[in-house]
Amino acid sequence: MLIHDITLLVSATKAGLDSLGNGKFALHVPPGMETLAPRKAFAMLYKTFCVFRHTMRKRERLTALDGVEPDAAAGFGADQAGHYAFRDALGLDELFEQTDEMRLLTLLQARGRSAADVHARIHRHLHLALFDEDGAPYLERVPGPRRELRYDSSDIVGLYCFVAEDFYRHLLDVDITAAWGRFADEGLALAADFRHRYLHDGASLHNGEREACDRTLDRLRHTLQIIDRRTPFRPPTYRVLYEALDRYLHGGLDQQANGLVWGVQDFWAVWESVCLVHAMSNRSASCLTCDFEHLPHAVATAADRIRWQNERTALFARNEYERRPDLVLVGDDQATIVDFKCYTAAPASRPKETNGNIDKQERDFLNIEAYGLMLQNHFLKTSSPLADRMTMEFWLPGIAHRRTACANEPPWNPPLSFVTLPTAELVQAYVKLYRGG
Repeated sequence: MLIHDITLLVSATKAGLDSLGNGKFALHVPPGMETLAPRKAFAMLYKTFCVFRHTMRKRERLTALDGVEPDAAAGFGADQAGHYAFRDALGLDELFEQTDEMRLLTLLQARGRSAADVHARIHRHLHLALFDEDGAPYLERVPGPRRELRYDSSDIVGLYCFVAEDFYRHLLDVDITAAWGRFADEGLALAADFRHRYLHDGASLHNGEREACDRTLDRLRHTLQIIDRRTPFRPPTYRVLYEALDRYLHGGLDQQANGLVWGVQDFWAVWESVCLVHAMSNRSASCLTCDFEHLPHAVATAADRIRWQNERTALFARNEYERRPDLVLVGDDQATIVDFKCYTAAPASRPKETNGNIDKQERDFLNIEAYGLMLQNHFLKTSSPLADRMTMEFWLPGIAHRRTACANEPPWNPPLSFVTLPTAELVQAYVKLYRGG
């Protein structure tokens, strides 16, 4: 798969790479990212999912995180739910995290060298000899042609390093030393050696004209086949590398198979995580409590989480039910309750119960209404002036920042607004957490 084969599609739910068959792929992006170039959108989503892995998410609530959840039972192909699960179709990041670089280097075999005609024509080199006390000649070095025995099983490490360097540098646009750490010098040297022996300067799968990238892809596929054909012994580390590289170079799925290759079936949990990181960077208001399940570990301390949990229990645990507001912000003169939603647009009016059934959006309105009333009741009981200075907001993904007040009658108390946030800007700030920023 090449980045040139990808088209962008906006989706309120799915986010990630979708196989359309016949070697074509669609990259589903949330509202607000459809104006980005495919390369930029892919890099941002990829790093977003890598950051999202490091949260306290509960897998039983997130049943369709194909490409994020390391569910070994699902394996390759369709799982029991009918989704396509593929962790490393483009995920050399995860592969490298699971691979011990020292074990990777054990696949490197020393290249044997033998000099020709060293003994048969030794008299030709006597002028280079040193003589001991008995007059016996000693030759430290004999010049001449040499034959090199190359073990191709070693070259799979160089191929991996080349592909990984190309992936980080030209697609994700990240510092290779941040991605590889102390292995960076060795990895870059192996990648350069592989490029010198098998490819050409400037060869890349992601940087350059489509025709050049196609030729590089064909060359890498052929080289991988030759390496495997000439490798008689395949240890476990070799098999992991070979299978991952084979899937990577062939797009992850059979060209006739359609489905999600990499990404999430529902973006809501990732959007919550992005919004929480955005809120924590806002210095004008402090977080009274939040649903920190999807907050990356690096953003908050254990003491913060304990404090938020205690506040949430004290304010919102009532009548055998522990409510979990997404975010409660408190400033000097205002308190705000925030709910994160992946609507494509703000509802024109509040949905009503129909035929005894409560619409999903109506449940969202009921929840934020309960949050507002419970917090307002707390402020009234404590005689806090914030009881009359409360607002409620839905945060939605979009292209630009926009605030729309809910003007239904009778008016909301506390007042409710729909706030559209620039998705691309929030995601760009979120991915700064990728490998420490």
